[in-house]
Amino acid sequence: MIMTKTKEDYRKWIRYRNGTIYKDNSNDKHKSKNWRINQNHIIETFIEEYDLSGFSPAFMITRNYFYNMQDRDKVVEHNNRMNNVIDDMMNPRGINEYYIMHDHYIERHKDQMVRKVEKKRPVLNTITQEIEFDYSNVEIEKGGFHVHTLVSDISDDVILRPNRKIQKAIERIYGLDELPVSLQSEGYGMTKVKTDLLEYAIRERCDFMGNSIDSLDIQPASEYAGYDGYKGWKGMVAYVSKKMYNVDNMVEVYDHKNNTILSN
Repeated sequence: MIMTKTKEDYRKWIRYRNGTIYKDNSNDKHKSKNWRINQNHIIETFIEEYDLSGFSPAFMITRNYFYNMQDRDKVVEHNNRMNNVIDDMMNPRGINEYYIMHDHYIERHKDQMVRKVEKKRPVLNTITQEIEFDYSNVEIEKGGFHVHTLVSDISDDVILRPNRKIQKAIERIYGLDELPVSLQSEGYGMTKVKTDLLEYAIRERCDFMGNSIDSLDIQPASEYAGYDGYKGWKGMVAYVSKKMYNVDNMVEVYDHKNNTILSN
C-alpha cells in the first residue's frame, strides 16, 4: 500500500485502520459503538491540539466543592478566578516565555438518592393486607459539579528566580527564605515545588475552596500512570474528556470561556 504524503493524511489512515492513534483499542469491546467512536475521536482531537500547541499538560488539578454545586455559571466564574490566581503568582508580568496554559473541564458527580424526610410513611397494601413503607419521599438528586483543570509546565526559572509573591509563598510553605537544596534539582524536586506553589496559591486566594484534603488534588503528569489505554499527559486528557462523547456533553464539560487550547 502506498504511504500517504502528509502527516494529516497518515493519521487519518491510522485512525481508519485502528480506530485510534494514541492507544491500542484492539481489545475494546465497545470500539464499534457510535458513542465510543465519537469519544475516541474527541479525545484524540484534544490530544493533537495540545501536542501541536507546544503546551501539553504537566499537571491536573481537581477541585471538589464542599457543597452540592449546581450552578455551572458560578463554576465558570471560579475557573476564571483560578486562572488569574495562577497567572498572578507564576507570571504576573505576562511574559511570553513563562506563559502557562490552563483548561477547565466541568464534570458532575454521580446522581444520589436523597430522602427528603427522616421518617418513612406506613401504608396498607390492600392486596396483602400488610403494612409497607411509602418511599415516595425518596428522590434522585442531580450530582453536583467538580472541575478538572489541565495546566502546562511552569518554567524552572520562575522558581529559581522567584518574584516577590513566590518568595513569600516559599517562606510560608517551607519555613525558609530559599528553597531546600533537596528540592532545587530537576525532576521530582522541582515538580514537588511547583505542585506545592499551585496548591498554596489556590487555597490561599480562591475563597470558594474548601479546607479539606479532598477539596483539592494536584497530580503531575510525570506521576500519572494513564487512563483508558492512554499514558502520561495523554491519559490526563482522556480522563478529563471521558464524558465528551456527544455535542451536549461537550458543551457542558468544556469551559469554553476559560479555555486555551481551542481559543483560536
